[in-house]
Amino acid sequence: MDRKLLLILNPTSGRGAAAGSLFSIVNGFSKTGWEVTVIPTQEKGDAQKIARERAADFPFLVCCGGDGTLNETVNGLMEVQDRPLLGYIPAGTTNDFAATLGIPHNPEQAALEIGGGQPFCCDMGDLNGRYFDYIAAFGIFTDVSYTTPQQFKNVCGRVAYFLEGIKQLSSIPHYRLRVEWEGGSQEEDFIFGAVTNTLSVGGAQPRFVDGIALNDGLFEVLLIRNPRNFFELQTIVTLLLKQELNPKYFTFIRTSSLRFSSESEIPWTLDGEYGGSFQSACIRNHPRAICIAVPRPSGESAS
Repeated sequence: MDRKLLLILNPTSGRGAAAGSLFSIVNGFSKTGWEVTVIPTQEKGDAQKIARERAADFPFLVCCGGDGTLNETVNGLMEVQDRPLLGYIPAGTTNDFAATLGIPHNPEQAALEIGGGQPFCCDMGDLNGRYFDYIAAFGIFTDVSYTTPQQFKNVCGRVAYFLEGIKQLSSIPHYRLRVEWEGGSQEEDFIFGAVTNTLSVGGAQPRFVDGIALNDGLFEVLLIRNPRNFFELQTIVTLLLKQELNPKYFTFIRTSSLRFSSESEIPWTLDGEYGGSFQSACIRNHPRAICIAVPRPSGESAS
């Protein structure tokens, strides 16, 4: 097998952790027999362009950065027919998808484990043609990750998201939406919606759903209705903290496709980045579309 690897590096991710860990990452891959070529990104959109243009040149393409860098890389790979194995070295603030896949946060350890890992083919989603790997969301708090200044993220980490989120509590936006999915539909006022394919969102692992799989062709969809008063808002927050989905306030469904329709444009977040504003949002699941390198089970070695 050709042991050439392309590393797409976002040097600004995670307080500059990606750039500072470059030697450790390359060293980790070298220990597992990979010959590494490094291309750093210079601006937004570079990871997508590099992945699209160089996918045919390498059997293994790895991106190092935050969830946004991974999202760009996925979008680049989804534009080509023959996709290489994808690797991910987390170097952002939350790194939800890496947590779901069991990829270590330590850069060199991550390189060692995915460099000698195994492929896991997982589902990808798209919203009006823009791909996402773990979440598409709208409503309260969903714009915090992309409206928080990068310098603030670099200095304060997760605290930056929390402080920016507090600002939104004084006025909660809500949207009148018609939601249609396979076998059902609903029209309500919602303050939040998330279409997910992950075991971790915002660094937390939801416990209210059993049987989540990243390769079953299905999304998990959570919608939160607009509270009629402050008491109902407090109740919703309490239920979320307890991870209890009372149907009076929440709608939870599993589906492979769905459509959101509204009278006004609604801003969406895709994998923590701004994904556009739409009156109609069509979301589809692409089963097992990309194979990602994941650590082997404990005690199992590469053949």
